[in-house]
Amino acid sequence: MPWREAAPKLAYPAVVKIDGSELVDPVRYAAKGYPHELWTELRREDPLAWFDPEGYRGFWAVTKHADLCEVSKQPELFSSEPRLVVQREEVEATEAIGNTMRTLVNMDPPDHRIYRGLATPWFKPSNLRRIEERMVESAKQLVGRMMRDGGPQECDFVTEVAALHPLRLIAHLFGLPEEDEAFILRATNELFGAQDPEFQRTGDRERDMARLQSDFFAYFAKTAKERRESPKEDLASLLATSEIDGKPIPELELLSYYLIVLTAGHETTRNAIAGGLLALMEHPGELRRLQADPDVTACAVDEIIRWTSPVNQFVRTATRKTRLRGRTIREGDALCLFYASANRDEDVFEDPFRFRVDRRPNPHLAFGIGEHFCLGATLARMEIRVLLEELVPRLVSLELAGEPERLASSFVGGLKHLPIRYQIRPAG
Repeated sequence: MPWREAAPKLAYPAVVKIDGSELVDPVRYAAKGYPHELWTELRREDPLAWFDPEGYRGFWAVTKHADLCEVSKQPELFSSEPRLVVQREEVEATEAIGNTMRTLVNMDPPDHRIYRGLATPWFKPSNLRRIEERMVESAKQLVGRMMRDGGPQECDFVTEVAALHPLRLIAHLFGLPEEDEAFILRATNELFGAQDPEFQRTGDRERDMARLQSDFFAYFAKTAKERRESPKEDLASLLATSEIDGKPIPELELLSYYLIVLTAGHETTRNAIAGGLLALMEHPGELRRLQADPDVTACAVDEIIRWTSPVNQFVRTATRKTRLRGRTIREGDALCLFYASANRDEDVFEDPFRFRVDRRPNPHLAFGIGEHFCLGATLARMEIRVLLEELVPRLVSLELAGEPERLASSFVGGLKHLPIRYQIRPAG
């Protein structure tokens, strides 16, 4: 299909004086976090801007809530294939996993609807309520471990709490043994932190990604084989034994399904949990409000998700020439959807740079919209809510014990370390 090829370079007069690399450079994200000041200027001056930074293939930066919705709701016009995110050209060329896996996030209709439908029943609220007791147990155990003897304590909230809570639950849904969680966590860090030196095995990206893919697929192939031979009541068995048009799911699609649900299923929630706690520390009045009125917890969960926007960008590719916001989009053009920018859109959110635990309405796009609305959105909300309900009422004090450290990634953004000093009272 001709539109799969990258469009030739364009030259458009830049309204906002940046070259675009500032929006997608993982090193900048690690040092400064999300470029909200640049997105704000773009939303005001040039909300659909073309950038062609050196070392990257060109892209349209979609920064407005309305435009992101319009693009997302037209999969026949704006395809999820073949380009997943904007990253450096040499990274795209050597991205072993990205170039070989075929997951829900880079499928279009009708395949997307067919494959998504296989797992949809597992993520319905009625089914997830069956594991809420397990969520509560996990939250109680982690907060109890944080409390220790009840005196002042310190910990890295990301590695000791935020990373473990959603990992346990998604592994439980898959029916995976607890001893395998360490492998899943390490491999997920290497996948989403592939450009972060802390999570690289050797520093040779191509070799590291090839080894990671081999590790992932060997593990998932073994799991699938076991479930076909002896199915259980878990998501891994459901997918391994599912059929499409009377035939088993092809091996590539099956292993890719395992990969995306297991890794994205806890990585993004981890970032929301950690970023949410940081937001509560930075806005102590909102923490006190949440402690005084637990009824706003559900609102607080969505505000945390809006505020942190753990998935920062996805790319859509125009399948034919079209118009958007008065600009001509050519067949083959890439449009980079910046969800974190849309979630600060002044035309949609009142006082968008204020963190409010009681914000309502809150039409954020952190879970996406349209065909690709996050399959695990209900699970993520439940996991965050249950942990907040266990932790927040028991906090006696909470402050930073060091500088937070951010992941070097412009795709999935968040904290990799959050040192805190705190005191927690006993339950009840």
